[in-house]
Amino acid sequence: MKKRRYKIVFIDHTTKMGGGQVYLLRQLSQLDKDRFKPLVVCPSDGALPDHVRRSGVDLHIVPIHQSIINLRKEDLIGSPISFLANPFRLAAAIWRLVSWLKRHKIDLVHLNSMKAGFYGGLAARYAGLPVVWDFKDLLSEDFFPSINRRLIVGMANRWVDCVVANSNAIAEAFIAQGGRKDKVRVIHNGIDLSQFHPDNKPSGLRASLGLDPEIHLVSIFSRLDRWKGHVYFLQAAAQTREVYPDVHFLIVGATTFDNDGYADELHTLTRDLGLADRVHYLGFREDIADLMAMSDIVVHASTLPEPLGLTPMEAQAAGRPVVAVKAGGVLETVEDGLTGVLVPPKNAAAMAKALSDLLRSPDKRRQMGIAGRIRTEQLFDLQTNARRVQDVYLELIEAHR
Repeated sequence: MKKRRYKIVFIDHTTKMGGGQVYLLRQLSQLDKDRFKPLVVCPSDGALPDHVRRSGVDLHIVPIHQSIINLRKEDLIGSPISFLANPFRLAAAIWRLVSWLKRHKIDLVHLNSMKAGFYGGLAARYAGLPVVWDFKDLLSEDFFPSINRRLIVGMANRWVDCVVANSNAIAEAFIAQGGRKDKVRVIHNGIDLSQFHPDNKPSGLRASLGLDPEIHLVSIFSRLDRWKGHVYFLQAAAQTREVYPDVHFLIVGATTFDNDGYADELHTLTRDLGLADRVHYLGFREDIADLMAMSDIVVHASTLPEPLGLTPMEAQAAGRPVVAVKAGGVLETVEDGLTGVLVPPKNAAAMAKALSDLLRSPDKRRQMGIAGRIRTEQLFDLQTNARRVQDVYLELIEAHR
């Protein structure tokens, strides 16, 4: 007898592309299509829905009022009622989603973002469906006020069957805030080991960017958000250039959410530091693997603890040494002195020293690259970790029968 395909809906609050949305697309690519039929729900059209459609996955628009989804993370919840400021709009959003879930006979709901959990989790519970909440954020005072953390934990404890934490750091923070330990599964994000590979040789990419094939290239990959530490990257770049005047720097990532003015500030700082001819802003790119492959060193510079840090993992898979901030989930992905160099947060001088030391030693870069690839193969393989998430789906669906 042919096994039934279970319908899994992935709900995201945003239509823009960030790290969580990029990883959603990777998860969808790994889903066992013989066992599961994936659907994605977004509040409106945009970049994420376009990518989902191109992947061949069913995309559905279930409208959510902008006042609900446009709140910044730090506003969740500035006061106990700021997110619920208009209960009628929130109730309408939840009711539309409940109706959609029942109409499409969904078997399990996967909440892909923190904000999606607020309305998606409640809708799924009203619809009587098992719920997985994908935690990509650290529930710490760096990111959420105390009342926010209590509300998020309360919802997870009551409405959600399983919290999939992308790192031990995320799981520990959730439990420390009162989250139920029995609901947590730590499943690290995985890397496509064929896409990010040391043997990748992107032909002509440097030339297309006007870069000499012989120069050293140091790159940072992240959206243009203040806490991602681009200011310290630029300051470290200026100090590194004093020792290695021919080194160039790539900043790869688009301005998203509410940070349009930040990009202008970075361009101004670049000029003030005399780096206008050495720093290249590439914006959002889909050829991240190729850009990493042509880089000599990849930098992670976040000023706050990263919940996991996908970029260092991708760089290691590509066989590139990493200079990363010593905090948060990065401690689980980068092995200091073996696959990269860990430096204190907000310390441009330490970052510059690490860059200079690596630029000075091709052998060290090569050895770290090899070790990073091995570590990624052992711990962060996309196929393996995606199967672990799918095992959770089957377990919860079976338990709800």
